[in-house]
Amino acid sequence: MLGKRIYKTHMLTIFRVMVLGVVIFFVNDFYLETITNSTFLSMIDSPLAPFLKKAVVFLKFHYRYPADFLNLLLVVLTPAFYFAFIRGVRFHEKGFVFNRGVPFLDHTVFYEDVKSYKLLHPKQAIWLTTKGGDSFIVGDNNIERVIAILDQHNVPGDLTVDQYVKLVSNYKRFVVFCVIAFFIIFAIRKLGAFLSGL
Repeated sequence: MLGKRIYKTHMLTIFRVMVLGVVIFFVNDFYLETITNSTFLSMIDSPLAPFLKKAVVFLKFHYRYPADFLNLLLVVLTPAFYFAFIRGVRFHEKGFVFNRGVPFLDHTVFYEDVKSYKLLHPKQAIWLTTKGGDSFIVGDNNIERVIAILDQHNVPGDLTVDQYVKLVSNYKRFVVFCVIAFFIIFAIRKLGAFLSGL
């Protein structure tokens, strides 16, 4: 029942909203650190300067001192874009590529090695089992397309939807991973700010 409620909203949309929340948090932190920086304040004639003037000084400040901006770009924005829009499972003619987080950890599975599939959600999730004993939970915008590809390669499957426990436990693991990653990134950014202040 819980799995049904969680997956009424599109799985990828939930993930992207979480990534967007993290990005907004770090961009806000970046902005607040900049406007309270003593060097930035010395570049502005008056704290009551118009918004456009503050924006120009903001850009000049980060052009002159790019370390914080590069830190934000490399540690937050680039991974956020990668995980929200590039990372995923890609289905090809002879197999699929399962991305495990970073490009060099991609795992290719040929359809001939897939033992069976189990539908976890009628429109968004499927559980694939290989002959080697590996299991993959795949979220896709169009799960019917994935089932059609597997059927073309004579992969047996079960279309009854009753395995929400596995789906929910995987979802919880994903949320825990996101929270831990958030705190690690936050610590890295703060440690960088601390070291640059020494």
